[in-house]
Amino acid sequence: MKITNALWLMVLLCGVVSADEASDAGDAAKAESAALTVSGVFEAVESVELKAGTEELTSLKIKKMVPHGTMVKSGQTVVAFDAERVDEKLEEAEQSLKSAIITFTSEEFAMEQFVETQKLDREAADRAWASAQQSFDNFQQTDRDRLIKSAEFSLKSSEASLANAMEELKQLEQMYKEDELTEESEEIVLKRAKQSVDSALFRLEGTKISTQRTIEQTIPVRVAEEQSKLRRAELTHQRAMHDLDAAAEKKELEMAGKVKAFNKKKESFETLRRERRELTIAAPFDGIVYYGALTRGRMSDKPSTLKADSTVTAEQVIATVLNPGQLQIRTTLTEAQVSLVKVGQTAKVTAAVSGDKELTATVKSVSRIPYANNKFDCVLSLEGAAGVVPATACQIKITLP
Repeated sequence: MKITNALWLMVLLCGVVSADEASDAGDAAKAESAALTVSGVFEAVESVELKAGTEELTSLKIKKMVPHGTMVKSGQTVVAFDAERVDEKLEEAEQSLKSAIITFTSEEFAMEQFVETQKLDREAADRAWASAQQSFDNFQQTDRDRLIKSAEFSLKSSEASLANAMEELKQLEQMYKEDELTEESEEIVLKRAKQSVDSALFRLEGTKISTQRTIEQTIPVRVAEEQSKLRRAELTHQRAMHDLDAAAEKKELEMAGKVKAFNKKKESFETLRRERRELTIAAPFDGIVYYGALTRGRMSDKPSTLKADSTVTAEQVIATVLNPGQLQIRTTLTEAQVSLVKVGQTAKVTAAVSGDKELTATVKSVSRIPYANNKFDCVLSLEGAAGVVPATACQIKITLP
């Protein structure tokens, strides 16, 4: 069977068309396979967690709060707390502060008395030390020499007394010797004169012994005693000054602690009074209120149970205000995926709550450090997020090179 040129041309054209269609299908399949699909969440770029943040009020009771999902204006009250408990605590704190003021005033007076007493004690210790030094100087400069001179003078007096007694006896013997006969009265006088000589001689011997002992024993012992007395007085003065310094330092530390405690109580009262005036939490900007805290843009799996009359702690997150007009997408990549994603890659995003709406996003950041086991943070900037609700899920198809 013969095939005309026209027929061959038609066959060739059909082959070309089939090849192009096959090529297009292959490219589409390749493009489809060169994309990474992950789930994410629409996250508000601007968000602020609301909590009491009080220092003195560790727990508060909610009086009222706006409903979950309320659109609020900047400065609008989101949460208001009950003031009854706070007023009771403030009254107790005020009474406690008044008592503390009375106690602190007494402690200040006691401190003034202590300082004055310390001054007097120091002056007394200085006088005692000065008196001890003066006493030692007097002994060294005068009293020791006087003791020696007194002993020597006693010895000279005893020697003079003996000499006088002997001279008197000699004169009497010579006078009475010239008489051939000695009267009985004259014998008595001579006898008494001899006794005076014997007594003077005995006293002289005692004086010599006393003088020798004074110079060789008594005075050296007295010198040692005076030196010891001076040293003891010096040690007593040093001990007194040390004790006074230690007592002053201890008292100052105690007083500093009391001042600190009093100031702290006073500051606590002032803080409590300020917190009493601020028993509301206002929205920091225009936004939408979500109850509780969000984690990586997501709400908790369990709904918040907070309502009027609920009690919260000072650091408990009561609600989060989100700016719905500024959204981004946050997702999590695995170790196998993180090496495929680069900053600047584009992605198609489908909101879970409106599956027919497709948005465009761009990879903004990719963390190379995991925030949990096999989990890496990834953020995408979003274009045209009108109508998208923050904290809702989405599907992300990232185009790979």
